[in-house]
Amino acid sequence: MKKILLGAVAYFAATITAFAADLAAQIPPPAPLPVPIIYSWTGCYLGGEGGGNWGQSQQIARSGPNAALAITGKFNLSGGIAGGTVGCNVQFSNFVVSIENDYSWTNKKGSANDILPFNPAAISSTREKWIDTLRPRFGYAIDRLLVYGTVGIAWAGTSVNVANPTIGAFVTDSKTRTGWTAGVGAEWAAWVGPWGAVTFKLEYLHVGFTDKQYINPPVVFAGGTVLTRDASLSDDMVRVGMNVKFNWGGPLVARY
Repeated sequence: MKKILLGAVAYFAATITAFAADLAAQIPPPAPLPVPIIYSWTGCYLGGEGGGNWGQSQQIARSGPNAALAITGKFNLSGGIAGGTVGCNVQFSNFVVSIENDYSWTNKKGSANDILPFNPAAISSTREKWIDTLRPRFGYAIDRLLVYGTVGIAWAGTSVNVANPTIGAFVTDSKTRTGWTAGVGAEWAAWVGPWGAVTFKLEYLHVGFTDKQYINPPVVFAGGTVLTRDASLSDDMVRVGMNVKFNWGGPLVARY
């Protein structure tokens, strides 16, 4: 009886072992965990932007007996701005370095009456018709969010207009201005695909221009003269924009 019991135990043990081995052979190995994709800012982009543009100007006489005196006090300029952007980013760890160029139309303008000893009936104005900036950007990326500072060069198409009804004069002179620009911004990758991303940005830029001389030589009318003058100019811009960024070599993938 004892031998029969031991034989039965050995038989069942062998059967269970064989069944477990067969079951293990039939169960497929677990699927590997999906490899997460980390967003990369590296790549070139095209986009559009628009917003508001404001600043100040003042005109200073550079001819006549009152040369070096202010023709106007400081006056405000304002207008809208809209244009296009092109650039490229390179990401190193969390740091992003970019080069960006944008060209924008603007209708920024302002005017003021001349002040004594000049004719207070005359109106002098400063206008800005377009602005172009070329800037490196230096940013820090937190996945799809990029915050950055920027500094570079700016150019603007400008004009000075003088209307003096007492002598029946209207004179305009156009110049291209060169200056510096600096600002801050943030950009967010809203839609991401294997080809790249669609991003949205908000930025502020300040632009300072060196003084530029207009109406040289002076324009003489029968009743008086429109003087040569320097016109100061500054810009402050707040813009929103949308860019389409294209990847270089596919997305950045985290490795385990």
